[in-house]
Amino acid sequence: MKTIKDFFTAYQEAVWQKDATALLKLYHADVIQFDMWDKGYYPNLGKWRPGIENWLDSLGDEKVKVDFEMIKIQQSETIGFASGLIKFEAISPQGSVLRSMKNRITVGFSIGTHGWTVAHQHISAPISSENLTAILDT
Repeated sequence: MKTIKDFFTAYQEAVWQKDATALLKLYHADVIQFDMWDKGYYPNLGKWRPGIENWLDSLGDEKVKVDFEMIKIQQSETIGFASGLIKFEAISPQGSVLRSMKNRITVGFSIGTHGWTVAHQHISAPISSENLTAILDT
């Protein structure tokens, strides 16, 4: 990625196309990933890759539309940081929204000889104090 801002467009496109290779190219090999699903923590891209491939392969005829909101980027010459909201919408072949959820996202970037890559990512949702479940639409 030439700029940190490129991440958000490239992520949306890769997920929409169900292209695990394109999505995973956005991440450094030693990325630390804190996810909401299953294991919740992946120490590098190799450990996270099967989960991403399984997710995109499992969609069948559905597509996933990703939108980012309230993104704030801070960066220096060699590191960057972005945070905001990420919304996932499962779209039927007919174009209907089947389900959706909105989460918080924090992304740390580093720059190398081939541009910016994600070195750290954390996706989370607030927890309801009433019923101790994730609030997936903030």
